[in-house]
Amino acid sequence: MEKVVILAFLVTLIYCVIKVLEMKYIDKEWKPLKEIVKEALIVFICGTAAGFITFYTDGKVTDFLNIMTETKVLDTAASQVFTGDPGF
Repeated sequence: MEKVVILAFLVTLIYCVIKVLEMKYIDKEWKPLKEIVKEALIVFICGTAAGFITFYTDGKVTDFLNIMTETKVLDTAASQVFTGDPGF
């Protein structure tokens, strides 16, 4: 969960830096701080939701894409082989 929050925070930070640079050099007009905070909060919530969905469905999406691209993947957890001396 902390990876999701860190990722969302970094996305929000980058968004805020780009927004300030845009206001300073491109628009040359400053927006109210309330509007910037509101947009940053929306970006943070969207980043958190996207990160959570991505990390939650990571294995399922990979399996789905392997089926779609017909990539042959050996699941080593499902096929275990005994290679040592027998215990009897």
